[in-house]
Amino acid sequence: MGPVNPEKLRDEDLRLAQLLEQALSQAQTHGGPVSLLEEALRLAQERNLLLLKSRSTLLDEVTPGELDELTHLPNAKAFSTALERALAEEGDFSVVFFSIDQFDQLSNLFSAALADEVVLRVAGLVTRALRRGDVAGRLEDGSFGLILRGATGDRAFGVCERLRMAVFKQDWNTLHPGLKVTLSLGHTGRSGHRSASEVLARARLLQAEASSSGQNQTFPGSYY
Repeated sequence: MGPVNPEKLRDEDLRLAQLLEQALSQAQTHGGPVSLLEEALRLAQERNLLLLKSRSTLLDEVTPGELDELTHLPNAKAFSTALERALAEEGDFSVVFFSIDQFDQLSNLFSAALADEVVLRVAGLVTRALRRGDVAGRLEDGSFGLILRGATGDRAFGVCERLRMAVFKQDWNTLHPGLKVTLSLGHTGRSGHRSASEVLARARLLQAEASSSGQNQTFPGSYY
């Protein structure tokens, strides 16, 4: 038996949680063993939370209620707490804020279900792009935040670009023919920022510049 892959375990747990949520909804509607499904779903969610905490000490205090219901990543509150803890530490880090380009149009042009599936797939690519110790959170409908510990400048830019290209090269045709999904990202270091809100606001500003300047890019780029 080979070594255990935590990311593979998390992918399987997330898929299990999704199936259990669907089964629970059906049981509630048509009758069935609701209590057993609720217990199985609770256990799957607890396993996911333990796996998240095993990746980064910044998430030690996250509770089940602070996980995003769709992606099971830390929500905006939990991400802010993790960012405050990173600021309290001595080491360098970068914060990334990124959004799925034209996300609102996914629901309008296709469906809310398709938009949710795009978010889920992007979340999966995010977790694969991060190193142990990093943190990812879903902050808004189509927007995410990252904390990259020990990575600044070109290294942070490199992580952003790997993620951007992973999303760009993904075969989105399996969801809908001709569907294209891209990201606009902004990243910044801790220098001069005294609070989580300040550093995240700077990353948001840079992401907005990336989006308004053509989308599907990272600001600041390596040419700055």
